[in-house]
Amino acid sequence: MKSPIDVVKGHIIGYDPNSQELTIKARYPDWPIMVKREYKDCNIQLIDGRPLSGRQRKTCYALIRDISDFSGMGLDPTKEYMKIKFLTEDLQETADKMFSLSNAPMSLVCAFQRFLVHFLLDWDIPSSIPLLDFVDDVQDYLYACLASRKCCICGKEADLHHIDHVGAGRDRNEIIHEGMKVLPVCREHHTEAHTIGQITFNEKYHLNGGIVLDKKMCKLYKLNENASDNDFPF
Repeated sequence: MKSPIDVVKGHIIGYDPNSQELTIKARYPDWPIMVKREYKDCNIQLIDGRPLSGRQRKTCYALIRDISDFSGMGLDPTKEYMKIKFLTEDLQETADKMFSLSNAPMSLVCAFQRFLVHFLLDWDIPSSIPLLDFVDDVQDYLYACLASRKCCICGKEADLHHIDHVGAGRDRNEIIHEGMKVLPVCREHHTEAHTIGQITFNEKYHLNGGIVLDKKMCKLYKLNENASDNDFPF
C-alpha cells in the first residue's frame, strides 16, 4: 500500500544569494499518484553534509559521563535516557527516531551536545571539561550560563560583569540595565576581567562581546528594565 506521506531524496544544484532561493533536483517515479494527490508544495529537510568529528563524539560522551557520575545511573542507561529526553522534549520527536553518535548528522549531534550542556547547567552538574571550549554556539551558551547563574568560564556561582560600564557615581539601583552587555562570571574571573582589560579577557577566553540583558534576565537578577507602554495608565 502506498504511504500517505511521500519522502523524496534530491540534490541542491543551485543557490541564488540575492533572492536566497535554492534550486533542487529530485526524481519522483510515480506520476499517476502525483497527479491524483495534486502535489504542488513540499517540505524540505536539509541534511548536514559535514562529517562528524571524533572531538564532537568524545565531547558528548564526556558530558553523558558527567551526568552518569552525578546521577549514579550507569553510562549506557544514561546515554539512552538522555537521547530519548532530547528527542521527545527538545526536538518533539518520538523515541523511534533514535540515533547513533557514530553516524548521526553533525547538525543533530551539535543540537544534542547543546541539550546536554543546558542539562548540566540547569541541574548544577559539575563538568569534567571546560564547556566554553566545546560549545558550537557561544552566545547561546553565555545566555544559558546567565539564566543559571553559572560562570561561563569555570562553572562556579556567577556575578554579573558589566561590559557596558555603569559609570562612576551612578546608582546601579536607578539606571536601566536592559540592553546593557554583561558576562556571567565568578568573583575570580570578574576580577581578572578588570585587571587585564575586557579586550584581552575576551581574546583569552574566546568570547565575543557578552550578552545583552533582556527583560527576562533583568527580572531574574532584579535589575531595572525599560518600562513598556503597558506600565503606564496614560
